[in-house]
Amino acid sequence: MKIRLMFASMLLIALAFACGGTGSGSPEQQLETAMMAEHDKVMPKMGEANNLYKEMRQYLFLDTTMTMETRERLSMVTANLGQASEGMMNWMNGISDLEMKKNTMKPEELTQYLTQQKESITKIGELMDKSIAEAKTALAERKK
Repeated sequence: MKIRLMFASMLLIALAFACGGTGSGSPEQQLETAMMAEHDKVMPKMGEANNLYKEMRQYLFLDTTMTMETRERLSMVTANLGQASEGMMNWMNGISDLEMKKNTMKPEELTQYLTQQKESITKIGELMDKSIAEAKTALAERKK
């Protein structure tokens, strides 16, 4: 059910931005376009992050031979994958009322809000990339 809600939210956001005609124009439109470009880089990685999260959890659960140090490191990698996915979901839920904000905020407030949201989605993307790379490395080492 949670996945369906996430998918529906993403679809609504994508449709809103596809129909919104944001692009070159006001500083707010340019920020919104840049913010959504960051989102569009991160969004395709959600499935991979979720799959790696499941695989890492299974690895941690089933492998009883790893050292405590390795278990702690891999637990952190797994937690980071979960945090990145959760951060993306929270960001998308938070940005879902953007149209209302665009109609009610003063331009300088909107600029500040969009700047903060762009920074937030950029950090989520960085965590996503780092976590995916670490998980892939850990799983590849396991298979050696």
